[in-house]
Amino acid sequence: MARSDGGTIPPTMDGHRSVNPAQHAALALRRLGIRLAILGVVVGMIAAFGAAAFFGVSVLMTPPARTFGCYPAPTAVPIEADGSSGMTPEQRRNAAVIVATGRAMGVPERGLWVALATALQESGLRNLDYGDRDSLGLFQQRPSQGWGSPAEVQDPRYAATQFYDRLVDVPGWTEMPLWQAAQTVQRSAFPTAYAKWEQTAADLLSEVDTSELGASGTQECAPPPPGSVTPYEGGGTGCVEDDPTTNGCVTRVTAYALRQAEVAFGGLRGGALIRSSGCFARRPANPTSDHPLGKGCDFFPGEGGRFAQGVEIENGWRAAEWFRQNAEALRVSYIIWQGRIWSPGTPDAGEWGRAYTGGGVYDPDDAVGGHYDHIHVSFER
Repeated sequence: MARSDGGTIPPTMDGHRSVNPAQHAALALRRLGIRLAILGVVVGMIAAFGAAAFFGVSVLMTPPARTFGCYPAPTAVPIEADGSSGMTPEQRRNAAVIVATGRAMGVPERGLWVALATALQESGLRNLDYGDRDSLGLFQQRPSQGWGSPAEVQDPRYAATQFYDRLVDVPGWTEMPLWQAAQTVQRSAFPTAYAKWEQTAADLLSEVDTSELGASGTQECAPPPPGSVTPYEGGGTGCVEDDPTTNGCVTRVTAYALRQAEVAFGGLRGGALIRSSGCFARRPANPTSDHPLGKGCDFFPGEGGRFAQGVEIENGWRAAEWFRQNAEALRVSYIIWQGRIWSPGTPDAGEWGRAYTGGGVYDPDDAVGGHYDHIHVSFER
């Protein structure tokens, strides 16, 4: 065996080479160093793989960044009008009701297109008092299947509302072909039959007149941009103004903000964005709540007590962003929506606002506690 100085280690009496303790220790350390280096490489490879996997999963699970303003492209009608629909006056009147109802609910244009094609296939856009088994009305809805009473399903506004409510609850409906989106609601024995009405529905949507029904144009774009709200210049503190949403009171700045929001949202009840709202309320379980002080309000784009879905979520973000963009003019203290909280002067953490933890009072994973069913807005005193 060679020595480090170029010599050899003399053999022992039994023929093996002798190794003194210092040499043995040095050899052991070298071998340990090699093993640790190999182990380090393996651990590094595992860590790198784990980081890559975590990043990949994070990308897949992280929702896309939200944009505000007009609806994104998937909610628009994917084909252009190409001439007259050829509908009769009766059919046009029924189409106008369907379109006006959808726009009042804040349903995107694609949803109106799907609804028109569905009614064309189901009833020829006629409010029928007969059908297969107990099917009735424009959409041939069945009272026995929970769509409503016979009188209700023959009311065009009611029938359209029922259709839209179920359509927007379907995950990913805006990315589906027309026939598939209609079929998820209607459960027809001939699901692809809706597809033949795509062009007619697009033509009809472009020519239908809803002005006689009191409906304005499309509700597809966001509320007025920042700067359209005149800043609040009043003074005073305390819960001294009547609350238009309850029998209680609100502060002067809150009352001013509510008036501005009512105009921007098309109403605080049953409007284009907001289904209901409420400000003053006693909160004995939360001593720091702004509601009893008249400076906190909740705006519901959908039904209270359940997670908002579909177009309700989009409408909620539009309302929340309107308050955010006009925060200075309306003296907004903070906004909570969809498990996120934002306040002036605090930068966003990853996405809109930062994560809402419930403040030690509410369950942030609950529909109500996490503000997944309503937008909360607090105002300065």
